[in-house]
Amino acid sequence: MKAFRILGIMFIGLLTACIPPVIDDPELDDEVIPPNNGSLEFRFILPVYKKVPKTGIHRITLSFAYSADSLYKGQFFKKVNVSDYQEVYTVNFPVDEYYYDAVVTCSCGGDTCLNGDFPGGRYGMKHDFDKFTIEMQKTLVLETHFE
Repeated sequence: MKAFRILGIMFIGLLTACIPPVIDDPELDDEVIPPNNGSLEFRFILPVYKKVPKTGIHRITLSFAYSADSLYKGQFFKKVNVSDYQEVYTVNFPVDEYYYDAVVTCSCGGDTCLNGDFPGGRYGMKHDFDKFTIEMQKTLVLETHFE
């Protein structure tokens, strides 16, 4: 009986010890851009197609390269872990010019993806890529535009 009491007390102590303190500091909500850097707010907007349901379009990658040649060869210096549930991604970069490549795919069956102009049909990919310039202590906002 005494063992059950000790185990119960240990269990309650374990549960209450694992609750992290809540810090309500408004200064923590503001994102700080490191010195000599700028910020990119990338709005990875999924395209809307008349012939493809919205649940069939998925984000695959968001990658960054130093040059157009590196972008073409797939030599990226940074990749962002993208999700179908998150639309806005924020990344800090040193001041310079960069290239991005955003990729979506279609996972619908049959000819649905072909009708949506995805090359190769199911799991065909569409790319949106462009050049952008990061300025010191400024936030650049970019949006995807898939054709």
